[in-house]
Amino acid sequence: MKDLEATLILALKSAKHYLTGGDLEKLCSASRKAIVSTIESLLERGYRIEEVPGEGYRLLETPHSLDGSDLKTLMRTSKLGCEILVFRRVGSTNDVAIELARSGSPEGTLVVAEEQTRGRGRLGRSWFSPPGTGLWFSIVLKPSLKAEDVVTVSLAVALGVAEVLRKSYSIPAELKWPNDVVVGARKICGILTEGDFVEGHIESVVVGVGINVLNEPDDFPPRLRDVATSIRIETGVSPSRSQVLTDILEGVEKRYLELCEKGFPSLRHDILKLSGLIGKLITVETAASKIVGLAHDIDRDGALVVRLENGTHQRIIAGEVSRLL
Repeated sequence: MKDLEATLILALKSAKHYLTGGDLEKLCSASRKAIVSTIESLLERGYRIEEVPGEGYRLLETPHSLDGSDLKTLMRTSKLGCEILVFRRVGSTNDVAIELARSGSPEGTLVVAEEQTRGRGRLGRSWFSPPGTGLWFSIVLKPSLKAEDVVTVSLAVALGVAEVLRKSYSIPAELKWPNDVVVGARKICGILTEGDFVEGHIESVVVGVGINVLNEPDDFPPRLRDVATSIRIETGVSPSRSQVLTDILEGVEKRYLELCEKGFPSLRHDILKLSGLIGKLITVETAASKIVGLAHDIDRDGALVVRLENGTHQRIIAGEVSRLL
């Protein structure tokens, strides 16, 4: 049924005129009864499909809510989004995706939610993820990488997101090591990577992504208004969240496959180019200490290299970074 829905939506979207029931039977390789039943299901979910006697059907409007069948028609990826699960409400898309990965779901499985009640970021922080405003999704990945290379997966995903925001939406997005995408000092996207490891290698890794899309300034709670932004705030337009998601997945897949095929050094130049930290005075809070220094480099393994006041360099593989200047 889901494949028929996707095929039917694509046929209606592509048509420049009305399509008769016979046209849809041929295009979808389905019976008239199945076509009518599927159209009724789509109408119930918010699609506006006009039927004119003697003319046929045409698609007038797709729902504003996210829909798996609609996403399938827009998808331009070869791996990411091979399976799509869309939920109205979940605690955390990462939690759902982790269970799917452990139960054998294929690489590229995508979990999307309209709302998260327990969305989380790094260090146990909550992620503000109300319904209808942003994109909250997780991807199951299975790269052949060592456990210590998991930071490079976060960086590859962040690079893909930032490049799409810059190219497709004219937003001057930058990377904040290790896994945020920012516009100036305001976060537009956060990334949380959680993995299962066997004998020092990644068995599966789930990458959770939260992107603020349609939020207005007053939509954020007071504590976030000075530190968060959205596509709408930055551009003044309200894009389709389905389109943003498929754009982002295409950009992320490009960089993820490059990471898997060529290794992190092939991404490093572009990551450094878009880094908003390099050359800036920062603080880094790690599990063991808090240091102050100049963000000097991101090395070939994805670690942040900080130049300390005494001229020595310290390599950071995990920590919370804040800019001072």
